Amino acid sequence: MLWQFGFLDVWQRNIFGGDFSQFWAGARVYVTGGDPYDPSTWPGRVQQLGGQDPVTPVFLYPPWVLFVLAPLGFLELPVAASVWIGSTLIFAAVGLFLLLDLRVRDLPLAHTLVAFALVGSQPGIVNFYSGQWSFFLIGALSLSALYASRRRQSLAALFGSAILIKPQLFLVAAPMLLRIAVARGQRRLALGLVALGASAALASAIVFPRWWEPWSSVPGDRVGNIRAASLPNAMRDIFGEAGLVTAVAVLLVLIALALAFSPRSDAAWPVWVGVSLNVAPYVFVYDQIILLVPLAVAAGIIGRDLPGRSLVVTAVGVATLVVGGTFLHAFPGVTHGTLSYNGFVQFAVALLLIGALWRYRREPAVDPSGAGTGRVS
Repeated sequence: MLWQFGFLDVWQRNIFGGDFSQFWAGARVYVTGGDPYDPSTWPGRVQQLGGQDPVTPVFLYPPWVLFVLAPLGFLELPVAASVWIGSTLIFAAVGLFLLLDLRVRDLPLAHTLVAFALVGSQPGIVNFYSGQWSFFLIGALSLSALYASRRRQSLAALFGSAILIKPQLFLVAAPMLLRIAVARGQRRLALGLVALGASAALASAIVFPRWWEPWSSVPGDRVGNIRAASLPNAMRDIFGEAGLVTAVAVLLVLIALALAFSPRSDAAWPVWVGVSLNVAPYVFVYDQIILLVPLAVAAGIIGRDLPGRSLVVTAVGVATLVVGGTFLHAFPGVTHGTLSYNGFVQFAVALLLIGALWRYRREPAVDPSGAGTGRVS
């Protein structure tokens, strides 16, 4: 599909100007002995390597991200870009398939809808040609949810630690996911997440002892991006400052609704992931495709007793990403030169998740494999 509609050509033309080119530049500078957190050399090195013009004075992400990207730094950019987009797309597809196979094996139409949205939705397409992280995060979050359900806590923690790649998206979800793990008696999962986070921070401090000082301005610069696809930006563009204040109040209500979900319930996990993307300090269109993971989990929860409703929820969520995202991008977005209006997409999906899962907010988690019922421990 991506090839038939010409998006593969867009990706090829965008290799030296897409987001991945800057990720690769960070890895290249790192493996060749440079310092991606030196503002006096970083912009020049990026331009020398021929990647996207640097949008920040130092490498965009924390050092632990460089450790993940380092192997790609040994490859030339076109080869690295091909390896990246191919491997992450496969990773996302496999992760989603395994998660759906565990939770909604008897609803093949749900598999089809989610698979289509992965590559056919507006955020999925944007992620593809920009070379962003969302496919990687989808695969990791899917496997984390899968292994948590199967009581493989160490593996769930390993894949769940992928939230460190883009911590701004999970500022609310991260502590709540720890709370969920503790409430369900999954102490190894909680300790694993904490240990992996601490190890990443320690390794970063050892390799780049002063990285925090030049990097600390980066989050503030990103938060100030008024084109980011967030509800506050969208409401401000429509209603001015009153809209911004209203949006903040609405997001607080969203958090309050999420707090009504027991951390022992299956429904808490997808709800908090969906809510967290809405209250992230900054979120862009390609990040929205991550919502396929909580949608898949929600489909499984509802499908245990209401398969018809499960399909409806999946279809509405996919339509929001595919049709809603495209419409908001093409009309008000292009007209006003901003992607902020797409902030309504993740807000709508979060409301869908809360509404569809509300009746399950107090039900204890069960083993979706059918091996038994009762609390996941």
